[in-house]
Amino acid sequence: MAIPIQIRLISKREVEKLLSVKDTIEAVERVFYQLGMGRIYHPVHAPMWMDADHNNMFLASPAYNMESGDAGVKWVNLFSKHAPELPASYGNLLILSHSDNAQPYAIIEATPVTTMRTAGGHGAVAAKYLAKKESESLAVIGCGEQAKAGIQALLYLFPSLMDIKLFDISQASMNAVSQLFSEKAKIQCCSDAQSAVENADIVFMLTTAQKPIVQFEWLKKGAFVSGLYSFNDLDSESSRKADKWYLGSREVDGHNIIDFPTMQKYSLSHKDVFGDMGEVLTGKCPGRENDNEIIVYTHMGMAALDLALGKIIYQRAVEDNCGLVYDFS
Repeated sequence: MAIPIQIRLISKREVEKLLSVKDTIEAVERVFYQLGMGRIYHPVHAPMWMDADHNNMFLASPAYNMESGDAGVKWVNLFSKHAPELPASYGNLLILSHSDNAQPYAIIEATPVTTMRTAGGHGAVAAKYLAKKESESLAVIGCGEQAKAGIQALLYLFPSLMDIKLFDISQASMNAVSQLFSEKAKIQCCSDAQSAVENADIVFMLTTAQKPIVQFEWLKKGAFVSGLYSFNDLDSESSRKADKWYLGSREVDGHNIIDFPTMQKYSLSHKDVFGDMGEVLTGKCPGRENDNEIIVYTHMGMAALDLALGKIIYQRAVEDNCGLVYDFS
């Protein structure tokens, strides 16, 4: 008996049209809540390194959301050392499957999904719960595509946000971000990271640097720092000196940030973790409790976030009749 396997292929260009900032934030909040309720299954996974120095890797990230029934895997790469004309991560794929019969139904170009669910997704949602409610100033360290997604989401969440300072080793990258948001906030391009960070209410770390470029001592009272590349580009003393350090997920980040072999040089400890976002959204631990707390958040991402956005993208693609439906049977 022939079993039909029809899979909708959805391109990067189509993904960017189908997914909004509002979609992303709401989906991430739902996943964090379901995480806190114990409804997310995401087995620990290890990268496949492509070089002895651990610069370039592939990673297969599976997840199953028992609440929504979403199941699938993201096949992602991160090449810190590569041809200079290529981004650090590109050509990623998200595969969605039915959880009741295991049949795949969508293959989605996942590079924009990763971008939106990271700085524009969990980074922004963490800021919603952990930054000062009336935050006025933002420092963005690293001005690639993540910066654009992150700023867009933060402007959506924080109407009080007025001043944005940028730092990147590339003047052209800073100029591109500045031009994109110049009509929505006061933008300043800085010559060093300290100048950008020292008076910021919110700090977004969005580089692929292999050494810390922001020090804890530069942070003002009440600052919230979103370390989206963990402590590779952020002073690891922040995990100990901050009033609170949160993870996205104790399970995933405990493995990927605290226990991971390449992170051992930072001497991070589980005992310094105050809570994770699942605990915050389900009320199992408090978020920010006053405007003087310095709060640090680190999360390396989890596939359940990608699946949630992928499901929205797929549903919109069906409604709009876009993407290519291919019969694999």
